[in-house]
Amino acid sequence: MKRQHILFLIIPIILFLFLAFMYKTALIERLDLAITLAMMDMRTNGWTSFFILITNIGSWTVTAPVWFILCALLLMVRKGGTALFLTIVFWGSRTLNWFLKEVFGRARPDIDQLVHAAHYSFPSGHAMNSMAFYGALLLLGTLFTRAKPALSRAIAIFLMGLILFIGASRIYLGVHYFTDILAGYSAGLALVYGLYRLFRQKLS
Repeated sequence: MKRQHILFLIIPIILFLFLAFMYKTALIERLDLAITLAMMDMRTNGWTSFFILITNIGSWTVTAPVWFILCALLLMVRKGGTALFLTIVFWGSRTLNWFLKEVFGRARPDIDQLVHAAHYSFPSGHAMNSMAFYGALLLLGTLFTRAKPALSRAIAIFLMGLILFIGASRIYLGVHYFTDILAGYSAGLALVYGLYRLFRQKLS
């Protein structure tokens, strides 16, 4: 495996481990609180409606139907390897996230929450699952549109923006800390990129 591919795996794992050991420290807690309060200061009716919409795009009720429809279409065109890749990413991220939440058991922010959120806080499920699932779509989009660079860039920019806004929405809505989001992104990136390299030959 080339050096850059190894770095795409190692760096997010190191970042996740750093956050896992540091999120209870006074410095990180102050950082989390400062970012949370700054996001709360942004609250308006317009931003709240926008971020609720965005957070729903990162939820099970949207991603599950998208996953199912994409897999059905891929199977129809005989791309079973790609469908299997998406399926393992989709369910693997959720399974791993549940396990990690149980391990760390971090309580959610005790502030004005604008939406209901269950289970523990660290790492963020929305951040991890959207990084994994929409990240998988980004990688596949880049792979299948190599002959059309403009389209490839547009897909990448749209999906990266969506992933970032989903993470930001969880802080804005008061159900996650910044470090929850960063840890979710890190774990999701390591998972999706590791599986992408594993399945790479079956995706072309």
